[in-house]
Amino acid sequence: MKIIFIHGIKQQNFDACSFQEYWLNVFNTGMNKIEPEVNVDQLDLAFPFYGDILDAFNHRKAVNLETLRPNWSFFAKLPRIRQQRSDALKQALEEIPLLPHDDTPYSLKNRFFMLSQLAKDRMLKEMVMLLNHFPDLHESLIQRFLCEVYLYWYNPEFKQQVHERILTCFEPNQRHIVIAHSLGTVIAYNLLHELSAHYEIKRFITLASPLPFNVIQKHLMHPVQRPKVLSGDWHNFYSQDDYLTTFPMLPPMFDLHPQIDNKLITTFVDKPHEITGYLQHPLVIRRILELLYDMPQFQAHAAP
Repeated sequence: MKIIFIHGIKQQNFDACSFQEYWLNVFNTGMNKIEPEVNVDQLDLAFPFYGDILDAFNHRKAVNLETLRPNWSFFAKLPRIRQQRSDALKQALEEIPLLPHDDTPYSLKNRFFMLSQLAKDRMLKEMVMLLNHFPDLHESLIQRFLCEVYLYWYNPEFKQQVHERILTCFEPNQRHIVIAHSLGTVIAYNLLHELSAHYEIKRFITLASPLPFNVIQKHLMHPVQRPKVLSGDWHNFYSQDDYLTTFPMLPPMFDLHPQIDNKLITTFVDKPHEITGYLQHPLVIRRILELLYDMPQFQAHAAP
């Protein structure tokens, strides 16, 4: 069983190696809480990275001559900014925060911080829910602030290169679990529809997916369908604090059989959309492990 992790937006601080290290650390953190005896070295894992493709396409100049808007990642290459990004990456790799327990006591300072973050998340969530009724405005904002999403929609060459990069991780006549986060869920959904019958997906797990938004639905083939290569089930995890995953995947928009298993979870109030809160969550880890328990090397860890 091969497990493929597909990332979403804003991963340019990483390269392929540091991205894999970071996601593996988050995944391992969750694994250790559920099954500390399971060694990730026993697993067949793949972490395709396409952040470098984005850099090659969109950030060669300081100013986009067509729009006269800055290409911010050009400035990110300047020495001082590059050092700041390097420091942020080092901190991310060294410190994987643990999901808080419901019974954890908070100091007064932490309570105020939590309340401020919850208020911010609520405000952003209300704004995104409102924007969902105005997909054209929503798309114009995406063009300005989420360039990789816009490139994926409107630049066929970029989309093709991203798909080709990820496709190299799939193996014919092999069983796969696909775990995708954020924009990666849109990419994975499209990509699975392109796979031939030689590939088998035993489970599709979407984390923090924007697929239910109208602005995303504009760019999908309708009706929304289960990929033919998906022989197993589809599990979708979304957070009540995450302003980018406001809606579960439900009929009539997602009128699939069997239906998608939607699970509402809690992540971090100060970074509700990031992979750190999703990939280490116990429910997500269990959805992965329960398929692995069917493999001979994990029979000793299977629940009686």
